[in-house]
Amino acid sequence: MRRMILLLALLMLPALPAYAQPALSARVTQVDSSHYPDVTLYVSVTDAAGRPAGGLAATDFSISEDGQNVDLSSFVGGGASPVATALLIDRSASMEDRDKIGDAQDAARAFVGQMRPGDRTALIAFSSRPQTIQEFTADQPDLLRAIGRVRPDGGTAIYDSVIAGVDALKDSAGRRALLLLTDGQDCRDSNSCPDQYGSRSSLDQAIDYASRQGQPLYVVGLGDRGSDDRDGVDEAVLQRLAQATGGEYFYAPTGDQLAGLYRKLSADLQQEYALTYRSPRPFYDGTRRDIRVSVSGAPAASGRYVERHLIDVRSDPLVGLLLLIPILGALLLPSLRHKRLPVDPAPSAAQESPATPPPPATGSTIVPSYPVVLPPDVPRCTSCDAPLLRAGARFCAECGAAQPAADTSAKRVFCDQCGRPLRAGARFCTHCGATAAVPPLASGAQPVR
Repeated sequence: MRRMILLLALLMLPALPAYAQPALSARVTQVDSSHYPDVTLYVSVTDAAGRPAGGLAATDFSISEDGQNVDLSSFVGGGASPVATALLIDRSASMEDRDKIGDAQDAARAFVGQMRPGDRTALIAFSSRPQTIQEFTADQPDLLRAIGRVRPDGGTAIYDSVIAGVDALKDSAGRRALLLLTDGQDCRDSNSCPDQYGSRSSLDQAIDYASRQGQPLYVVGLGDRGSDDRDGVDEAVLQRLAQATGGEYFYAPTGDQLAGLYRKLSADLQQEYALTYRSPRPFYDGTRRDIRVSVSGAPAASGRYVERHLIDVRSDPLVGLLLLIPILGALLLPSLRHKRLPVDPAPSAAQESPATPPPPATGSTIVPSYPVVLPPDVPRCTSCDAPLLRAGARFCAECGAAQPAADTSAKRVFCDQCGRPLRAGARFCTHCGATAAVPPLASGAQPVR
């Protein structure tokens, strides 16, 4: 009996690791379509404890775009992709309270201390206006010196600073991270500071600008929570900034937690997976594409992007107006072409032209611009007597009756130069170009001008 229990235990051992595996969860942190139709996804994968899950292979991921499965063309494991980060630090006058500016500087130093070779970081400090303290660099000593130069003063312009941070990152290749730290509200919305100390742009404009550039925001609220009647962190606004752009929001009531938070954010960014595929619908149509990513059977993570190569009329009303002009012209042109001209009133009897031209003055001659011979009789239909459109017509255009065949016994005219036959009434030979002799006027015919 003991041997049988031992045998059963040994048989169950291979199945135990499968049940012991921690549940994984994935999140699409950035969709890079700058090389469309090649699309790169940055995916964060964590275990049940929230720790980054490393060691995954390309076969562990399943991706679909608009419901259509796609194959990976490139796979970069966790920790192998360089990261470009813009640290956006609030340096308004309120950051001097309880030395919050010192806590923010310590957190920024902790982030810089975890940079890897290939990572680049920029520092933007803002009060009433954003100011770039340090351009993107991989040099840690330069960044640490720039962090030490940040001093609190002035108002709070969060929305303008978000736009400045997006602009600083938009030309960076690969993973781009925008990390915003603030302890208050934009003076544009706050009752505790003048409006001129706040942003020129609105919250919606800042969100729309970041979304159109595909830039998620990591937002940290530091200090007391605010409200309509007192200063402090407006969490509803900061959460909307993060969630509407595909980022995350974090709250730190004191500066003691900031350094650890920045270290964790840095580690999470560095452990993301980069997955590249070619869009199954590579059309430049300006449409939205929905993405689903599954990892080892875990619940699928979602992402999206908009194909931006089509002209975005919403972004520039002038472009829309210029595109509208030719469209309106194409719509109005047919009606203008078919517009009826005004009908002249019937001429009076005195204005009517005489039935026959007046005789030429004595001594004058009529010289036509070129010899034109009018036949004595206009050919008419043998059935309805309607005038035929041309001599020799086989059918009447009015009643459709067949006409007798033209008399082919008439004498043909030949070119004096090359001897080729000429068409009736031709002035030049179509073969050699020689001038044809003008035939004599037929009996009863008269030259005209």
